[in-house]
Amino acid sequence: MKKYLLTAILILSVLMTVTGCSGGGTAPVLTLGEKEVALGDCTPGNFDSVDLEIGVPGGGIPIGNIPGNSWLSGFLTAGKDYNTYAYLYVYNPDRDEVPYFMSKVYKVDLHFDSEDQTFWEDGSILVNGINFSGMDVSAVKEAMADYKLKTDDADHLFYKDGKYSYSIDFGEDGTITEVTLEEEISKSY
Repeated sequence: MKKYLLTAILILSVLMTVTGCSGGGTAPVLTLGEKEVALGDCTPGNFDSVDLEIGVPGGGIPIGNIPGNSWLSGFLTAGKDYNTYAYLYVYNPDRDEVPYFMSKVYKVDLHFDSEDQTFWEDGSILVNGINFSGMDVSAVKEAMADYKLKTDDADHLFYKDGKYSYSIDFGEDGTITEVTLEEEISKSY
């Protein structure tokens, strides 16, 4: 009987690993002005709710479509008035191609070191209801107390929640310079 029970437990653990049941976690929720959207459901087009223009590095706007079952190895920019506030990394998990503005954001880098700090101070973009603007390490730890802290350095914190991660960097003055949210996606298309 013990042999069968041990075999059943082994088979169950292998199945959970193969089917991805170990990923899980809760997607970070971005509040973009009045709109709330989860990472992975968010599109570059959602950033227009905080008056950010989507572009490509070096200027211009992304035109055309992203093929089905693919991901963009570069990034899109989200900014205004010559300031870049976020880099967006997108993919298309669907079979058919979609316009870049309708692709899914799987990673976003929020940059708090731009010259125009008023954008961040008024809470234009929140992560899980948190306005990270001006926070230091201890304030972030308090705000993120419900998340599993994996790396704790003076200038970097890393949190993990299943297939979602939060990477937070601090500048020389001790305040946040960048918050990166990422969903692990399959890149084996």
